[in-house]
Amino acid sequence: MLALCLVACGDNDDPKPAITLLAANINGGTLVDGAAGVPVESTVELVFSVALDVTKFESSFSISSSAGEPAYDITYTNASSKVVVEFTDLSYNTAYTVAVRAGTFGSNGQALQSDVSYTFTTQEDDVVRSMAPCTSASQDCYRTVTLQDNANATGDLGFYANYPIYLENAEWEDLEQAIIVVHGANRDADNYFTYLSSTLSGEQLQTSTVLIAPEFKEGGSTTDLTWGSNWREGQASNSTAKLSSFEAIDALIQQFSDKEAFPALKKVIVTGHSSGALFAQVYGTANKVEADSHLSFEYVVANSQYFYYPDNQRYDEQNNQFYTPTDCGTYNMWPMGYSGAPAYVSSSSDAEIDANLLGRSFTYFLGNGNQADGALNTTNCAAVLLGSSRFSRGENIFRWLETEYAGQHNSTKAIVEGIGHDGQGMYQSNEFKALLGELLQ
Repeated sequence: MLALCLVACGDNDDPKPAITLLAANINGGTLVDGAAGVPVESTVELVFSVALDVTKFESSFSISSSAGEPAYDITYTNASSKVVVEFTDLSYNTAYTVAVRAGTFGSNGQALQSDVSYTFTTQEDDVVRSMAPCTSASQDCYRTVTLQDNANATGDLGFYANYPIYLENAEWEDLEQAIIVVHGANRDADNYFTYLSSTLSGEQLQTSTVLIAPEFKEGGSTTDLTWGSNWREGQASNSTAKLSSFEAIDALIQQFSDKEAFPALKKVIVTGHSSGALFAQVYGTANKVEADSHLSFEYVVANSQYFYYPDNQRYDEQNNQFYTPTDCGTYNMWPMGYSGAPAYVSSSSDAEIDANLLGRSFTYFLGNGNQADGALNTTNCAAVLLGSSRFSRGENIFRWLETEYAGQHNSTKAIVEGIGHDGQGMYQSNEFKALLGELLQ
């Protein structure tokens, strides 16, 4: 009886609840066992499912190498469930193993059931040739660059990036293309970075692609570049430094044109959705960097409601023909026409801008979903003349190209079935993945 009681009582003992490692990251990207080219100054993050007893955790944590244990600092966030390990002086070309032994170190007695370990190797020397991409729209991936206007005033442009493109002593051997994705009217660069980052990861393109999501801020500190809503048209910032939003993108692309830093880079894709799509089209017509660069360029215009036209014609959807409107005096004002163009644009003639629209490579990327579109401008006569819906306006500009310059323009059209005014839906669609494959082949 005693034996049976002992067995029965033992069977009813509750096992210790388990600790789960939810994520392991390095420098904002996923920590993969066997990672190479890791910077000697790096941050490792371990995210657990429960709050930790930090003293017990540190007894289970170790980092080792053939050179011995390096110096590091540990901090804790998220109620001590997230461990942040900072390394500031790792050795070059050295393999390190980060390990956590199985044991009880949860704050309420929870236990890690199995050992966890990751090995990574640091960069060969003081030249950075590769690293794991930063994939989270967090401060880990947020960067700034200081730009200067013609009066020598300076301001900071913020942007999300999966690689630190201004890192000194970098020769990015694996990066073959760059994608710059421009946010819409909500100025949510973080969301667009997330949309594209997810697509690049799914298509196995993260290690060969620089992804940039610039942030055209409305407000900020005194050192930030800030713009009104006309950032999407290439207008100057309203901060102390006066820079066109087009000049800001020029600066990023000029960095990509540095053959020492980016020896393998061949192509730049500038894309945007909604207001960002307007930016992509008019930047594509007006920028100065394409003509002077060894890189090739593509502009992907996703669901814009405004389009630049080189002439006075607009499409009459009732009569299915182009005509010259007479009842809207502003319909040819920038950005829908050349009149009143900002200084960056007007430094080129209208003939040069028009030639760029025809000669440069644009993809009009249109969602044909019929969902409600509360952002569609249906009150301004110049906007209404472009078409009855966002999709129709994209169809109409491409129809104009095909009607007036059939066989002479360098634009294409791609349609996303069933998706409306939805940036995530557009950039994570199968149609966009197929388009990327075509543009990057």
